Amino acid sequence: MEVTDGPKNRIVQSPCVVDRIGCNAIMRVVEDKVYPSVIMTSAASIPGRGMHHLFEKMRRDIENDRNGTRYFYKCDVRKFFESIDQQKMWKVIQHYIKDPVLLPMLHNFATMMPNGLSIGLRSSQCFGNIILSAVDHYFKDMLGVKYYYRYCDDIVIMAGSKQKLWELRDIMHEQAAKLGLEIKPNEAVKPLTEGIDFLGFIYDGSKARLRKRTKQKAARKLRKVKSRKRRQEVIGSLKGMAKWCDSKHLYKVLTGKEMTDIGEIKAEATYANGKRRLRGNDIKAQELIGKPFVVVDFEADIIPRRERERYNRDVRDNGGNTEGVEPPKSKYLLSVLFDGQPRKLWTGLPDNKAKLDKARELGALPLFATINADYSGKHPCFELASAVDAGFTPPSDEEINTYIKRFNLK
Repeated sequence: MEVTDGPKNRIVQSPCVVDRIGCNAIMRVVEDKVYPSVIMTSAASIPGRGMHHLFEKMRRDIENDRNGTRYFYKCDVRKFFESIDQQKMWKVIQHYIKDPVLLPMLHNFATMMPNGLSIGLRSSQCFGNIILSAVDHYFKDMLGVKYYYRYCDDIVIMAGSKQKLWELRDIMHEQAAKLGLEIKPNEAVKPLTEGIDFLGFIYDGSKARLRKRTKQKAARKLRKVKSRKRRQEVIGSLKGMAKWCDSKHLYKVLTGKEMTDIGEIKAEATYANGKRRLRGNDIKAQELIGKPFVVVDFEADIIPRRERERYNRDVRDNGGNTEGVEPPKSKYLLSVLFDGQPRKLWTGLPDNKAKLDKARELGALPLFATINADYSGKHPCFELASAVDAGFTPPSDEEINTYIKRFNLK
């Protein structure tokens, strides 16, 4: 079917529900295996890394290095999914996947269309990411490009000089050609002060604004829509975009409402046992081995859900008698900042608990830390350790406080 995406008309495929469920079930497993190899500044269709995450990452990089981000090169691939060579795509898939049962299924996904990949099939998002991952790693690993960002086929590179970016532009064309892809002629090398149009926003290094097309679309819908329910949906969508940039006045002009900053509202949810409900998704200690992060705060002696379920199951199996049943074990739940995002980390290691208790007693929070792994015993131990000793430079107090305020972590 034909759909309109801004000024573009696209032909997309919509398989039946049964086929989509099957494709999603397969690709959820595949993505868990291949996405760890994708660079951290690639964000399209990767869980935990949406467009807002990447925009915030780019914004922080610019704020922290004004001289190194004075200019930008922006490009995208011409008819990306339609122009992917299926033979080249198949070779990339075989590089990542060896399973003889899975490969025929992935081959069906890659060759569904006469040419290129299907627009609308979940597998195409993953395949597009891994075929361009070779380009990402070439720029990041081989050339040492510090400020490189990709969202699907939209690519932005930043540097301190135009000359450097023109050189990287020529290399981009060479790398794309090796994959049988073509860079659109509307590519540009410009000063950041002219505004970089990326991820739905225009950012000039000081202020971020919504795209003109986004503003016009919202204004026209609000003028035409009569249904109260539909109008609230449009306003909610506009607010969801405007809150990520400097558009509070625009929001008021279009809707007549004040957009209250959620950071101005101080509220703290708690668990049933009176503990605070910390923010962010869970992260495993294994994911933080040898990586720097900041321990903002923690809650002591929380019983995890699995431990409560285990205890209740043992009591039930013991005829409702608690005698002889091992009581539930409590853990500490840490509120950490990792890669600019709030996360939650569980620890039950006595050494970690002692360090955290002492840090709170001394008023030493937040803590700059990393994880050291010890596999010598019966069970692996993941110990909080010094990130400075591991060679990492600690963030400034100002930077940490900015994140704490942004995510309302205290």
